[in-house]
Amino acid sequence: MKTGLILHYIVGIAAAILVLAAAYYINQNPKNIVSAGIIILAGSLVAFSQYLIIRRNKK
Repeated sequence: MKTGLILHYIVGIAAAILVLAAAYYINQNPKNIVSAGIIILAGSLVAFSQYLIIRRNKK
């Protein structure tokens, strides 16, 4: 595995954890749905882009 690819795995996993934490935050405090929704959207975008980078670099 390439050394740079490990960094993409770490960032992708961290973004996925951030999305899960924001979803839990919405569950606990529904008043802040807008800010947590933005975090979920941004985290999902980062996780998906990291997935695409990893898939492209593995070939």
